[in-house]
Amino acid sequence: MLKKIKNMFNKSAPDDQQGDALTIGDLLHGTQPGSMQSVGLMQVIPLTSTLEDDRFISPMEANVWTEGYGQLSFENPSSQTLLIPTHTGFIVKQKAQDHAMAHAGLIGPKKQKLYKTAMCVQATQGGMISKGPHKMMILPHSLREKALHVRKETNYDKLWQDISQFNDKNGQQEVGDLVLFTNAFKEQLDQFVAEFECVPDQVGAIILLAGQVVGIERAPSVQYWRSIWSALIRECYGSKAIELTRELGKDVPLPETRVPLQTEQVHTLDDLAQALKAAQRAEDEIAKERVRELLDIPVDAEQEDETLGELHVQTIKSELFVGQLVRDKERICYASLINSEDLAKRRKWQKANAFSI
Repeated sequence: MLKKIKNMFNKSAPDDQQGDALTIGDLLHGTQPGSMQSVGLMQVIPLTSTLEDDRFISPMEANVWTEGYGQLSFENPSSQTLLIPTHTGFIVKQKAQDHAMAHAGLIGPKKQKLYKTAMCVQATQGGMISKGPHKMMILPHSLREKALHVRKETNYDKLWQDISQFNDKNGQQEVGDLVLFTNAFKEQLDQFVAEFECVPDQVGAIILLAGQVVGIERAPSVQYWRSIWSALIRECYGSKAIELTRELGKDVPLPETRVPLQTEQVHTLDDLAQALKAAQRAEDEIAKERVRELLDIPVDAEQEDETLGELHVQTIKSELFVGQLVRDKERICYASLINSEDLAKRRKWQKANAFSI
């Protein structure tokens, strides 16, 4: 069965594929699923590949600063292309207004660029971010679709209302300051980084929460993936796990993709090892069934948001997911998708009690 899934991930793109006709499977082309990692409500299926595209560096290797509120500048000191992941942000220790991007970006070697479509994410703090290397984060999952909707606007406060609602939902002061959330849940967010680890040849991941796929991430290379993984699992998906746990309350049931350990026949350490392997195999198959259902889903790619040579940033939508990709003709260099709000609403409706009388 695993071989079948791998073949599906690696299916050849049709010779007559033109324009923006893409599926989720196309975005995963050239990758293979690894063994699932599970902690609580969250599960991660690593995506591995031996195909390396080493043309790119991440913001971790760039200089970043603000030139005005809602304006982020990047300087690429390398001989490679700087690929700014969708919704990259910077929460700095200095007294400055923290900022985030509303979209992905591309900057050529030895070049710098100013993005006036960035946004402030800390309404209660003024000041400019000084030029230099800064640790990156990725916006919380619940804010990312909203940020995409306003990606072309030049209002520095365009996400404040959404951040306020996000804070309020998570028991924080209702104000457009993302730091209130990251400070309040620092220990839990740090724990996600420690609990999930990168595997050899990993270039991406499929993330599940409560048994449902909530994100699909793909990077151009192993090195690039390792540089952005902490930001993804911590602020982006870790925040969603915290939010979901708060919604479900104290008695959080294990997701249906988690398989209980069968201990009835366990009498020795060898028996325990076999029981653990059996549970892992069962969990892998259940989770991969979730992924298998997604592969043929079509996604619509909009007009390019940004172009650098043969590289194009495009915003993509489907009935289930929204996000962005970077492509070089038919080659997908980078992709970041999250499940849409419409999907979450439909799931709640489907799980609602049936009518009875």
